[in-house]
Amino acid sequence: MISFSRLKNLVFLHLQHLPMPSRKYRPLFAKWGGVNVLNFRNTFIGENVIFDTNYPNDIIIEEKVTLTVGCTIVTHFVEVRNQRERFYSRGKVRLCEGAYIGANTIICKPVEIGKYSIVGAGSVVTKSIPPYEIWAGNPAKFIKKRKVDY
Repeated sequence: MISFSRLKNLVFLHLQHLPMPSRKYRPLFAKWGGVNVLNFRNTFIGENVIFDTNYPNDIIIEEKVTLTVGCTIVTHFVEVRNQRERFYSRGKVRLCEGAYIGANTIICKPVEIGKYSIVGAGSVVTKSIPPYEIWAGNPAKFIKKRKVDY
């Protein structure tokens, strides 16, 4: 039996795929779907962004974050100890202030993307990224430090 809160989360996470402005409205629907969007008015969530529907509350999106088209954020994953033992683990994904996540990026482990970091398009993120760094690739690797002028 599915709970009412889970059903509400699923509805809003699927409604955010409808055509609508990527700033303000789509982040608002993601927030109503259980994702911890700290300031939906100052967050950009592009089209076809997929949030983990099992544990959307484990995703934290701070201010000025940009999630471009086709990103996927998964907060649970399978751990294999041996051929007979498999179990699900879960953890939090935190996108810190000003982080920029490129198109079709997959975040598939509990990680923190640092303040004003950039993740290149098509990357697979399995490790935390420190603030002010640029990472890209599969798996994502350090490219260079970033200068941020205010």
